[in-house]
Amino acid sequence: MAKIISLKTWRKHWLFVLIGLIVFGVIGTLGASKLEERDSFCTSCHLAPEVTYVERTSSARMAEDVFNIPDLASFHYWDNPDFRCVDCHRGDDSLAHRGRVLLLAASDTITFLTGRADETLEKGNVPAVNPNELPWHGPEMYNRAPDILNAACEKCHQETLTLVGFENHFHNKLPAARVAFEATGELLFPQDWPQSLPEDMTDSDLIQPEETVLTCLDCHRAHVQGFEFDFFLQEQAVVLPACTQCHVETGKGPQDLAGGR
Repeated sequence: MAKIISLKTWRKHWLFVLIGLIVFGVIGTLGASKLEERDSFCTSCHLAPEVTYVERTSSARMAEDVFNIPDLASFHYWDNPDFRCVDCHRGDDSLAHRGRVLLLAASDTITFLTGRADETLEKGNVPAVNPNELPWHGPEMYNRAPDILNAACEKCHQETLTLVGFENHFHNKLPAARVAFEATGELLFPQDWPQSLPEDMTDSDLIQPEETVLTCLDCHRAHVQGFEFDFFLQEQAVVLPACTQCHVETGKGPQDLAGGR
């Protein structure tokens, strides 16, 4: 005669199964998050792009001259031997960003296993459009999660965003500058800056960002080779169109900078 299992027993069994799945999920998530902190893990299943980028960082660590460093990402390794891929690719290290990165990693795993991975190197190595001719389409739009990458830039480079003065207006006029100032409560000043502000002016008045679509990634491309003049910026094809875009949006400054490309 078949043994009849009571409803209470069934519930107990399912409870154990549910607890087991939760424990397994937590352990798996923590394990994957920990593995992502190792650059070797990034190349274990990724293909040509990631392998190439990590190889560049290895050569950068041994470079004696900064001009021999292949790209901006590699410069970070040259500047800081403890730097890792996740220092950029995990955003601001918040729980939300870490969760999104794990979801992206899961999606990448499926893409890899199904043989649909895009092995194109330097996917963002394309000229920006002339804002006077077409809607803005800068390098940022070639990133799958630009907000995560921008958050990583802003996390480490708050001092760049909060340096006041016209000579740094291409940073301190970005919307991210206000976020950086609110996070730190401090501003940096050039050496020739007046010692005191007018009585009717506060530090907050010195950070007046403009409404623009531009972000860090629209000028600073991490995995594109070339040290054109400073900090791996490609002036004619990338930076000047970005300047023009901001000038067009705000109605301030020259709006024909991109025409000389």
